[in-house]
Amino acid sequence: MAHLSAAQAPGETVANPLTLSFSPPCGLRGDFLPGVPHPERVAVACDGQVLATVAVHAGASGASFTCDLPPVAAPTQVRVEVRDAGRMLGGLTVTNLPKRNLGGLDALSVHKVCDRPLFSVPWMQFDGAILTVSGAHLPPAGNPDLLSVQFDEGVRYTFDHGLRSPEFANHFWYWPNADLSNFVLTIDLAGSRPGCDPFRFEFRYPGEEKGLGDVPAPLRRIGQRISIPSDLALTVCFPRDATQLTRVQTWSNDQSVTFTGYSTFRAIEALFAHYGVTPGPGVEILDWGCGHGRVTRHFIGQWREARISGADIDAENVAWCSENLRGRFTTVPLFPPTDLPDASFDGIFGISVMTHLTEEAQAAWLDEIARLLKPDGIALITFAGAAAAAFSSVFRPDPWWRDWVARGFDDAQHDPALDGKIGDDDYYRTTVQTTQYTIEHWSKHVDVVGVIPHAIGYQDMAVLRRRR
Repeated sequence: MAHLSAAQAPGETVANPLTLSFSPPCGLRGDFLPGVPHPERVAVACDGQVLATVAVHAGASGASFTCDLPPVAAPTQVRVEVRDAGRMLGGLTVTNLPKRNLGGLDALSVHKVCDRPLFSVPWMQFDGAILTVSGAHLPPAGNPDLLSVQFDEGVRYTFDHGLRSPEFANHFWYWPNADLSNFVLTIDLAGSRPGCDPFRFEFRYPGEEKGLGDVPAPLRRIGQRISIPSDLALTVCFPRDATQLTRVQTWSNDQSVTFTGYSTFRAIEALFAHYGVTPGPGVEILDWGCGHGRVTRHFIGQWREARISGADIDAENVAWCSENLRGRFTTVPLFPPTDLPDASFDGIFGISVMTHLTEEAQAAWLDEIARLLKPDGIALITFAGAAAAAFSSVFRPDPWWRDWVARGFDDAQHDPALDGKIGDDDYYRTTVQTTQYTIEHWSKHVDVVGVIPHAIGYQDMAVLRRRR
């Protein structure tokens, strides 16, 4: 570990007594002496370019900050400087090293596959006047200072971000300053102007549309938009058997299921609208892989003139939906065909279904989806692509990663979420695939209109039609 006291740095103007230390491979730390005034935030630069602006945290032993240097492919000497409002506080020359997980996979290899900052927004609280939304968002380019949110004009809110995030630091080990991902968004409903919409916001940061050139312009921000349920009726009636609520998403609870299900519904609704599927008499929608109706319930409640159906291989969840939700629900076999009629649906959506299927099962179900779609129908089917691979990379050894990048597909890992529920404990997998693989192989069964990266959480969305 390298150390340098700013007070001892020759030729530098010192605003505060600051000691900088470096922990290989890429960790910088700064410590201010106890009782000495210190800034609330400092800017960290590498070789003259600002890397990040990070918060200084006060403690019993003094104030300190941490900052990760960018991932590198080989040992690289860099000059690190710390500033406050343009004033030099200290500097240090260090050797930045490649960061690797326990399996020998290096951070830069993961970053090259997924260089967009991922996020999760599962929690909300309401006290009658103040709505609080919390979650985590990776610092754009490793810099928490670049992240902001955008509301309608007239919404009164505060956005505290760059907060400590041990969970994101673990899963997103490859991302600089992932430990500064947590945020708390506080919306003052009573203080907001009449007519504004305080229940929808977007994350904003420089380069947010990078790599989305092939995505239609109206859809490029679909993955950045968060919709907050504003009707307390949406919280009514969820499974009381905890295994049903958490069977696939183990972290789910009543609150998160309400929030994420509604926000997902709004995203799918917007996608359907772009491709010409809107609510109305005679419109037929299928939730393929409906589970306990996390998203289906919102189509049933909002698209009142349409006919909404759900299908799943999990008979227990289908039975619960049939008993508690309006709509038509059916249990389908592990492999098609199903009993659903030909060319019967204007829209089909499947969230986190292909993410658990083998190549054989994916191919069979793509043919079935094509059979079920009306000639002008659209299917919105997610798959676990680069973002999902990056999320799981903390567990992946280097040989696995290299093989996956080359082949584009992996379904070898068993997922125990449905063990004992569907009659075949080997069926349900953890499947990760690249966009290139998806387009190449799925196009053998359907027309792939396009792919929208990170459209629903960490999952990419494939837009599909029947072959004409």
